[in-house]
Amino acid sequence: MMITPFWASVALLRVLPVLAATTPSPTSTSAAPTCTASLIASLCNYPEPGPDFAVAEDSRASCWDYCNAHPPCNFVIFAEGNPYTGTGTCWLYPGESYDASAGSSNCADTNPYLFVYSQPVCKGKGGKGTPTGSDSCAATATPSAVASVCGYPTPDDDCFSSCSASSGATDCLSQCVKADSCSYAVFNPHNPDNSPYASGSCWMYPNGTYDASAATTCKGAPEQFVYKNPCPKPSHSTSSASAKSTGTTSTASGTVGSETGSAVVDAEAATTSESSASTVLLFTNPLAIFMSIAVLLW
Repeated sequence: MMITPFWASVALLRVLPVLAATTPSPTSTSAAPTCTASLIASLCNYPEPGPDFAVAEDSRASCWDYCNAHPPCNFVIFAEGNPYTGTGTCWLYPGESYDASAGSSNCADTNPYLFVYSQPVCKGKGGKGTPTGSDSCAATATPSAVASVCGYPTPDDDCFSSCSASSGATDCLSQCVKADSCSYAVFNPHNPDNSPYASGSCWMYPNGTYDASAATTCKGAPEQFVYKNPCPKPSHSTSSASAKSTGTTSTASGTVGSETGSAVVDAEAATTSESSASTVLLFTNPLAIFMSIAVLLW
């Protein structure tokens, strides 16, 4: 007597996995920047950069991408290693301009293997003209030191919370911009080239201005680079004054009442949303559908 409902339930059980398998899944649509660059010169020799700025790459295009991702990069040299596979080494000269007099195209019996390209122009996320960080301050991509010194003291908290590791001056300045309070920053390079464009540490000073008298005389090359915050955030006192002038102070009874009412509405909306989500889950869960129909057929 119960044979027909039983076989109907079995058939439904066989179909449900197929329906579940055909449910589309989300996919990522983000794409890497596409860069192009103009060939400036083909050379046989040019002064090599330091070890921090010579990177193996699998193509010229990837070298352009690397240049774009490590500003300031005004030009780049691709040192071809294997002409058949296209692999080679990407030479970067951060903050420098190409010096035609420093290279030579007189290769004698060999072919040119150093290819000089202009600053890449890129499309897509991270392309030229787009801030590389989430701080939305384009000036961080081209940091300009206000001083190059030695012996400058750490922030007042002795680096308890105001110092961090950094990949370079660009990253250090970006950290300063993102910080809740940062007036200026000092980048201390810790790399073989003693360059502000390679790894080091970032000291952030929450207030005040750079004090030149606090630095000491350098016995050799500068060991610290000072940068002013190009996009400072408004001070707390300024924000409070702005809030009072616009009548949005949270101590006003009307504002409190409005916030309370809004919270109630939000709570009701959340409850409704939760109920709707439960209903959708009930009717999109294969096991729930099977059990519901089985009960009806029984």
